[in-house]
Amino acid sequence: MGLQKDHIFKDFFKDAKRFADMMNAILYGGQNVIQPEELQLMDSNEIFVGKYISKERRRDVIMLWKGKDFQAILALEAQSQVDFTMVSRTLLYDALTYNMQDKNLKDHMFPYVISIVLFHGKGRWTSKTSLLERVNVPKGIKHERNDWKMNVVDIKDLDYHLLRNEDNRNVVKTIGTIWRKEKEDFKGMEVSKAAARVIAILTERFGILDLVEGDEGTVAMWSFWQDIEDSGMKKGVQQGKMETLKMILTSLFGKLTPELTLKIELSNEERLNKLALHISDIHSETDVYKILE
Repeated sequence: MGLQKDHIFKDFFKDAKRFADMMNAILYGGQNVIQPEELQLMDSNEIFVGKYISKERRRDVIMLWKGKDFQAILALEAQSQVDFTMVSRTLLYDALTYNMQDKNLKDHMFPYVISIVLFHGKGRWTSKTSLLERVNVPKGIKHERNDWKMNVVDIKDLDYHLLRNEDNRNVVKTIGTIWRKEKEDFKGMEVSKAAARVIAILTERFGILDLVEGDEGTVAMWSFWQDIEDSGMKKGVQQGKMETLKMILTSLFGKLTPELTLKIELSNEERLNKLALHISDIHSETDVYKILE
């Protein structure tokens, strides 16, 4: 399901008009600074090569912005879970992007890299966003320390009035409405099928994607809300199963490592069912990883 989510998100935002509009809202407070015709979609395969990073860890959407007298590289990454590894991962993404430019543009100034992590999960981002918040710095050299900060934007905090693109505006407005459970706002509201698919994956209601196949026509948000609620009930059952499994494993091991906890939380229903079926065969964390592969 993760690959399907990434595919839908990328397909939506590789559209230059949507991408420019979202970046203008985030970076420029809604001012029409970045123009769609100035954007060129980049292939992350050209950047993340070799053993550094796996296929699943590549950027979601990355664009080269060719301004009148400058260039910049803009990246947009969707994130549904609060992830303590995100600081080092995003730093690696940026470093590899700079390294690629350094090799191709020897002895020349190269484009600035701006990465935005678009958090769309429930609750608030509680993990660190600064490199120095994740490392222990010797006291004697604190005055010489270098820091790097990650740009995390909670989609629930975005003001949809700053967005000019109708699809973007509907996505941001709808997600905020869903989390606030203000369903009355959906009466009479319709969105494109592309927007509906993104709303479904950003709220992790994957079960209703089959209802919005194709690109023709629109989706009535009032009925879509009912489908989201039904899907949410099923997701709640899965959440309960996941918490029960974590409790059982905690009783076996005493304490779960953050890495294993994250692995379980990112597992789909099929993998959780497999884990529950083989729970009596588990004797170490390695056994859990093998089952969840």
